[in-house]
Amino acid sequence: MAKQKYLLVRVRYDKRVASIEPLGLEYLAGVMKEKGREYVFHDEIFYSPFFRFRQMVKKIEKNNITAVCFSVMSNNADYILKMINKLKKIKPDLKILVGGPEVNINYKDFFLDNIDFVYYDYGLDSFRIAVENDLNIDALEEASGIAYVKDGKWVHNPCGKPITDYDVKPDRSLFYENRKKYRVIAKGCFSLMKSSFSCPQECNFCISRQFNGCFYAERDTENVVKEIMEIDNDRIWLCDDDFLVNKERVIEICNKLIERNCYKTYMIFARADSIVKCEDIMPLLYKAGFRDMLVGLEAVEDKILDSYNKNSSIEINEKAVKILRDNNMVCNGLFVINYDFKHKNFIDIHRFIKNQKLIWVLFSILIPFKGTRIHEENKHKLYKYRYGRTDGTKLLMRPQNISAVLFKVHFALLYYINFPRIYLTYFLKTYDKKYLNKGPNQ
Repeated sequence: MAKQKYLLVRVRYDKRVASIEPLGLEYLAGVMKEKGREYVFHDEIFYSPFFRFRQMVKKIEKNNITAVCFSVMSNNADYILKMINKLKKIKPDLKILVGGPEVNINYKDFFLDNIDFVYYDYGLDSFRIAVENDLNIDALEEASGIAYVKDGKWVHNPCGKPITDYDVKPDRSLFYENRKKYRVIAKGCFSLMKSSFSCPQECNFCISRQFNGCFYAERDTENVVKEIMEIDNDRIWLCDDDFLVNKERVIEICNKLIERNCYKTYMIFARADSIVKCEDIMPLLYKAGFRDMLVGLEAVEDKILDSYNKNSSIEINEKAVKILRDNNMVCNGLFVINYDFKHKNFIDIHRFIKNQKLIWVLFSILIPFKGTRIHEENKHKLYKYRYGRTDGTKLLMRPQNISAVLFKVHFALLYYINFPRIYLTYFLKTYDKKYLNKGPNQ
């Protein structure tokens, strides 16, 4: 059987906020490199909206591509499905593979005519089997977490064991070649990396816990530090759902980075209660280069936090913000805008941001993702569920206490009032001057 040649596609998204490294595709590329298969990256953020599809077709033709892999998220699924239909009309013999976060949770939604393989396993072992056998369906019977069409019917194998560590290096060549085009908000170019999988918490609006079969696992600290040191970039985003879950592990990682004189700057996700729990090790985190934390504050009322099953409070949120400020760290406050909001709730968020002196803030309208408890609880209220509307800026159901127009106006004002401060730091290079890790003599 002829060897397959792959095109790895990351499709468009709103790059006003961020244009981040396509880490998932880089791991797939790592497997292909290991198995000696040819592959080409195609990242749509590099192309004009008018020429994206044309450029992809050109790459397919120029490189004699036989299989195309798409990384699917909730907010781009509709767009990807339309693109697949167009591709199949032009090149019917192309094999189409879909995977990624959304497929991992709702894989049966992708059992469609123009899709050949649906990959929803937690790790990379089954993908390795598929690649080394050049997508031969007869070799996939024992491969976990992959679905394919055989004799006109979809065959879907059960998922394998949850992942506990990676056994392949991601191919970061695309990132290295185009590092000036990747950025996180106004903070410059960060490499992405994971040191753990899933989340041990149970917030009812969050889809992250569902990944990896709801099994929280931590990578070996030595492997984590080794990968950090191998990455050719001074800024790294450790995109775990909560890096501070295990305090002793955090201490171990920090000490190893310091011992090896690894002077890099790190951004992490961290819950407010985890920050409070780790208050005593904040100086150590700072010394190791951890300067930037994305904190799910979510709300400014205890009642709303309780409704999210957040296991936090306004008191904890305020304490977390103070801890970060006192340790010269960046607090990126993440807020969820609920459909129950009244005029007062929006004003309260503005007041909280002002009182806590937050500069870096992000807002999202509540997204009842398929697979979450909040989706099940609100099924009857939802508009027709469309993937293209799940980007956090669009309404998925009717606001309960104010009109949809007024709700959207309030949401827009949150951005227009707060975002100028963020981009002012970009133009003045304030972030670079204040927060980058320059080593012991900074």
